[in-house]
Amino acid sequence: MKFKTIYSVVWYTFIGCFFVWLICGLSYRFLFNDKVEQSRVELTQALHAAFPREHYIIDGEPYDSNRRNLLSIGRSIDIKQDSQHMDMKSIRPLSGNWELVDQSKNWFVYENQLYRVYVTKNTNNDGYNVVIARNNWLEILHL
Repeated sequence: MKFKTIYSVVWYTFIGCFFVWLICGLSYRFLFNDKVEQSRVELTQALHAAFPREHYIIDGEPYDSNRRNLLSIGRSIDIKQDSQHMDMKSIRPLSGNWELVDQSKNWFVYENQLYRVYVTKNTNNDGYNVVIARNNWLEILHL
């Protein structure tokens, strides 16, 4: 008799946890996924505006720079080195009011009212890695 009671408690706990997991997963997929996708599209458009393909040789499409996060905090592109862009100083956003806020030997950080751009040397190939992120990405967590 005691075994059946323990078995029932474990079984109903498992069923309850499964339904909580199912409800949370489906609500994220249908309610929150649109905001994530909208965030990715907005960051991609800002990245294309600041680093147009006519001026830079961009290797591939923008990708999520940090896939572990639920939110798309940053979008990234790889820019190939060419005769115009031989050093990191030459890789900077073109359109918009950007200000250089931090620099070192390994990175440059540009900022405007909405976004922040990080330019680093890509060690895998001769080129640069450019990441764009929102200045206020922590505020998105409260939406």
